[in-house]
This record gives sequence, structure tokens and C-alpha cells, in this order.
Amino acid sequence: MKSTTLSFLFFTISLLLLQPCIAQVSDSLQYYSKIVNNPKKPDDLAKAFTFFTIEKRKYAKDKKMIINEIHATQLLAEIQKKLGYSSENEKLNLESLNLLEQLEHKTDWTHISYLRIINELGIIYRERKDYAQAIKLYQEGLSRATSLNHQSVLLNNIGHVYESTEEFEKALDYYQQAYDKAVASSNKRETARSLSNMSFIKSKLNLPKAENGLLEALDIRKTNKYNFDLSSSYNHLARFYYEIKDTISANLYTDKFLQLALKNKKADHLQSALRLKIETGQSQYAKRFITINDSINNLKKTQRNNFNYYVYQYDKKERDLQKSQLISERLLYLLLFIALASLSLYFILKYKHKKEKLQEVYNTETRISRKIHDEVANDVYHVMTQLQTGTKDNKDLLDNLENIYYRTRDISKQNSIINFNIPYNELLTDLFLSYQNDQVNIITKGLQHISWERLNNPQKTALYRVLQELLTNMKKHSHASIVVLNFEEKGKSLSIIYKDNGVGSTVIKGSGLHNTENRMHSINGTITFESQIDKGFKATIMI
Repeated sequence: MKSTTLSFLFFTISLLLLQPCIAQVSDSLQYYSKIVNNPKKPDDLAKAFTFFTIEKRKYAKDKKMIINEIHATQLLAEIQKKLGYSSENEKLNLESLNLLEQLEHKTDWTHISYLRIINELGIIYRERKDYAQAIKLYQEGLSRATSLNHQSVLLNNIGHVYESTEEFEKALDYYQQAYDKAVASSNKRETARSLSNMSFIKSKLNLPKAENGLLEALDIRKTNKYNFDLSSSYNHLARFYYEIKDTISANLYTDKFLQLALKNKKADHLQSALRLKIETGQSQYAKRFITINDSINNLKKTQRNNFNYYVYQYDKKERDLQKSQLISERLLYLLLFIALASLSLYFILKYKHKKEKLQEVYNTETRISRKIHDEVANDVYHVMTQLQTGTKDNKDLLDNLENIYYRTRDISKQNSIINFNIPYNELLTDLFLSYQNDQVNIITKGLQHISWERLNNPQKTALYRVLQELLTNMKKHSHASIVVLNFEEKGKSLSIIYKDNGVGSTVIKGSGLHNTENRMHSINGTITFESQIDKGFKATIMI
């Protein structure tokens, strides 16, 4: 029950933390979508382009989010269209079509998106004067359109292509089909659109009722407040009256077109209205048209420059970020390598140290075994023989047994656990006294002035055993009468110099000297040996 409660709390907290992120992403989508449709600042399109580029890359990684990727791709295409980059616009629309084909489950949204993309590509090819490709696309879309409304839009677009090629009979046929579909679907907006187009073509062909159709389309648009569509009606009516030499009516509708463009603050509509003024014989508007045209071109140039600069800066940041990430990754790999190498070295040294410890234990046990055999067992056997033969009296036997006892005690002392409850300088003093007798005098210098608390117990143990080993070797081999031990602190180090006046020899490291080296290495200390025949023995210890 406790686990379930904790899981629920974690889920709730996660959800609460996630909600602001989801809301922020949603707000950003709406904000940048509005910017694409109505950019106000010079760098608006560039910022929107950067945002939707990131969105597109993010969604491209997850096939379940392909619809979001299509949406981002379409907005990128719209940005390229506004900047006048026709090739990029075409490329992104074709990419959107390819993404739509990858969807297994088709919906109304995918169908509408498909027709919208087909329509957009048709406009691109028509503006390039690739009329055959434009008609081919529209016909393909028409074959898949299921609603009367969508069919009307596509038929209207085909009629527009034929109008551009001045094939007016064909244009009129498609406009008539578009009008019939729009009326059947009760779509007032498409009805007005197709009626205005159809009536304008009738005027070109000198067919009756052209004026009535144009005025009826205008009335539908006014009645239903299709304000942005009024410009098309004003354009058709102005051209119609100009062709029939009714300059007053022509000027009336060019004025209405111009006023509508100024009211809606649509630069492209204003440009079209001024162009219409000039084309209908009002040359006084030429200067104003040139000014507006230059302003629009400069604005587009500024938008493109800002777009290119902003995108360049973004790409540069991306490259710098990737470079930084690469350096970070390499540094991480280097640190991992160093860590692994350090870890490996640690285990190697630990294994080596363990091996040396085992070897030291083995050597110690071997030495104790040999001592017991050489110094105790043989003497015990000799005493036993004397008891059996009865060649010695009780006093001699007791002396021999006492001698064996003292040697056994010495062996025990040499290998016993050191009691660190006793001050360390006293332990060393006792050690030195145990090796001093009538034949050997041991002299110490500076022993009482050393701060022994600086050493830890393992260091004290190792030093104790090393000094013990040196004194044992002295007693067994050197025949020295004087031993001098000089203790001195040198900064953070401790120096101990051992000297005796024994027979000396060429330094040959037996098991005893090897043991002292191993002990000093185990505490990160050193020991060096110096000896010559008849010149005594010297050992220098540094900790």
C-alpha cells in the first residue's frame, strides 16, 4: 500500500511539473503560428523558422508524431513562400506529401492537408508558368476530392490556369463547373468566387449577363462580409468597365479597391490596387506605385537579410554547441579512461601488496620455524638424550633448560603483537635493551625528541620490526660491539640511521633484508644498506 501511495504521489507531482511545460509548448506553437500568418517585425519569420525547424527535428525522431512533423513542415513552407523562396517552398510541400503517404490511417485532417498541399504546389507551378504541371496536380487532387466544396476550389484553380494561358473557353468551362459545385454545396464564398471569375471570362468572350454576374458576386460578398474577397470583385468590375469605356465606373471601383487595401493595411493589395489604377489609364498613380513597390521590395529584402543572418547565427550556435558537446564527450571519455586506469592500478597495487604481505607472512613463519628447529628443537633433543644417558647432573640439565626457555621467550618476543598502549619511545627503548649485553653496547640519539604520534600503528609496527631485524642480524652475523641509532625529523619526514662497527660484508640481501625492504615499501618508506668488509654495516631508513 505504501509503494502504491508513493507511486501515485510521484505520478501526480510529475504531472503537475509537466503541465507548465506542455502549456508553454502549446503557447509557443500558437504564438509562432500567428507570426507566420502575420509577421510584424523584420526578424519574426526567422524566429518562427528556427522554432519550427527544432519542432520538425524533434518530431522526426518519433514516427508516432508524424502529424506534428507535417504541421511543422507546412509552416516552414509558408515561411519560405512569404520570403519568396519558391524552390524551398516547393521542396517542403513535396516533403509534406511524402510524409502524408507514410500515414497508415487516413483522416479528414490528412485529406484536407493533402488537398491544401496540392493547391499550394499548383500555385507555385502556375507562377513559374509551368501550366501543364499545375493542371496535372489539380486534376490529381480533383480525382481524390470527395466533397463538393473541395471540388469547387480545384475546378476554380484549373480555370485560373487556363485564364493565365488565355484559353478563355476552357477557363469558362471549369469556372462554370466550379460554380455549379459551389451552389450545390451551399458555399456562399466559393459561389461568389466562381461566379465573379466566370462572369469576368464571359466579358472577355463578349457573352451576355457578364455585368449582372459580377455585380451579383459583389453583392454576395458584401452581404456575407467577405471583406478580403471584395478586392477580387473590385478588380474584375474595374477591368470590365474600363474595357467597355465606362471610365467613371472603372475609376469608382479602382478607388474602392485602393480604399479597401488601405483599410485592411495589406501591402500586396495596395500594390495591386495601384497597379490597377495605372492599367486603367490613371498614370498619376505611377509614382505612388513605384514608392509602394520599392517599400515592399525593401521590406522583403530586409526580411530575407534578417532571416539569413538570424538562421546563420542559429546554425553557428548549433555548430558551437555540437563542438562543445563533442569536447565534453571526449573529456568524459578521457575521465572515464583515467578512472578505469586508476581503478585497475588500485587493484593491481592492492593485489601486489596483498601478495607481498602473504610473502612476508610466509617468510616470517619460515624464519620462526627455522629458529625453533635450529635453536630450540635441537637443544631439547640434546637435553632429552642427556636424560636418557644420565651423563649430566640435575644442575647442568636445569641450566640447559633455562637457556632453552630464554631463547624461546626471545623468539616469542620477536614475533609477538606490539602493545601500542605503551609509549612508542619506551617500546623502542625496551627493544634496544633486549639486544644489549656485556658484549654489545647500543647508543641512541634523538629518540626522545621525535613526535611519534605522527606515525600510525601500521607504520610503527613496520619500523619496530625493521629495527628488530637489523639488531637480530647484528647479533647473529656482525659481531659488533657498538651500535648507534640516530633519530632525526627532517620536515615532514623521519630519518633513522643505523650503524654498527661489526665485521661488515658485501651487501647480499637475504630473506631478512628483503623483509625489511618489503615492510618499508608497505608504508611508503625506504631503506638503503651500505657495508664493506671490516668497515661495519649502515642502514638508512626514511618515512
